[in-house]
Amino acid sequence: MEWTTLQHLDLRHVGLGVRPLQPHAAIFHPYQALVAVAIGNFIVEFDALTGSKISTLEIGAPVVRMSYSPTRAHTVIAILQDCTLRSCDFDLEQTSVLHSPEKKNEQIYSDTEVHLALSPSQSIVFFGFHRRMSVTVVGTVEGGRAPTKIKTDLKKPIVNLACHPRLPVLYVAYAEGLIRAYNIHTYAVHYTLQIDNTIKLNGAGAFAFHPTLEWIFIGDRRGTLLAWDVSTERPSMIGLTQVGSQPITSVAWLATLRLLVTLSRDGNLQVWKTRVVVNPSTPPMPASFFEPAAIEALDIPRILSQQGGEAVYPLPRIKALEFHPRSNLAALNVTSGETSKNKTTYGRERRKKLYSVLQSARGSSASFLKEKLSALGSSGVLADHQLQAQLQEHHLKGRNHLTILDIARKAFLYSHFMEGNTKIAPISRLPLVTVLNTKHHLKDIPVVQARFL
Repeated sequence: MEWTTLQHLDLRHVGLGVRPLQPHAAIFHPYQALVAVAIGNFIVEFDALTGSKISTLEIGAPVVRMSYSPTRAHTVIAILQDCTLRSCDFDLEQTSVLHSPEKKNEQIYSDTEVHLALSPSQSIVFFGFHRRMSVTVVGTVEGGRAPTKIKTDLKKPIVNLACHPRLPVLYVAYAEGLIRAYNIHTYAVHYTLQIDNTIKLNGAGAFAFHPTLEWIFIGDRRGTLLAWDVSTERPSMIGLTQVGSQPITSVAWLATLRLLVTLSRDGNLQVWKTRVVVNPSTPPMPASFFEPAAIEALDIPRILSQQGGEAVYPLPRIKALEFHPRSNLAALNVTSGETSKNKTTYGRERRKKLYSVLQSARGSSASFLKEKLSALGSSGVLADHQLQAQLQEHHLKGRNHLTILDIARKAFLYSHFMEGNTKIAPISRLPLVTVLNTKHHLKDIPVVQARFL
């Protein structure tokens, strides 16, 4: 299986400004084939299957965090940079303020951590700022429930929030890995998710819920992935693995493929399958629950260049990957992390590092050079699809002795060429991607599953 691009959502003309904008957030509708994209001071709703634009709302400030309301048809709840919480109704094509900050000049930024959780059983939303000691709850309709600040029973910083997709339960994640489940009506504690002190955690960075089983997947800020079975009065940890050293920022369950996807802060994307041995007499083995799935790595340049898109240099990293909860469909948001001011200097530094590696690797083995090149990351090696093109070209020409040193030299010249011939501009198209089974192209196509009420 491999990642492939279905289409690009065209956002080049949103705002009609002199300089094109780049989308900075996207979210799928919980059960319809709709995707809302935040770009500049606008939220644009698209048909996720055809790519057709449905509606555009100007909201007055850029979005920091947003989510579709599970209790209203086409409404997005968003926290903006001016610290207001707004309801954006695409049916009525209007917005309303649900909550305003106490200080009128209070501002946050797009990379500010704000936690947002919407209940599927009530028209309310819970939100709070990172590492604060309280949570605010407010109604998702204008004139509904008045804003109320809730102080939880634990005097610890709050690092994340989530609502159960089927039950009236609010999950509050605290620092050091402890998570408590509260009843959203009475705020009574249902249970606590906590492991022993031998495993150090920093707190949940992301939640995901299994669509049918009472499994909760938690990505910790220390790079640990956990799975809990909460189907009984005493929840048990059924899965545990170390994804990496970087904080996990996103966890998503792909219902059609039965796979789990994790995204770390450094852009590292990994796909997992779950292994469950149903034997009541044998205790669960958390260490063997997660297993890497057999799927090719996501090649960003190829994804951006497919279906009429354009490749970007320097090689961007994944900023966010939002999945449709009922379909094999995802929105890929990437960022290069560079500005036009420092791009030339940064490119020269990367070429210097690559040149020094090539010089020191003379006479060394291919494995030694490959190790050195992999340490450079995307700064010195061609993207996967370009590497395959080089190998195929040499094979057609009858040259079967292409070495990794030859490839590295080509990468050096390629990066030098691209630096002077690539136009610096925001990526104004948002690619929608899917996982394709290369042997059965019609299998797991992104058709939205029916919603059962």
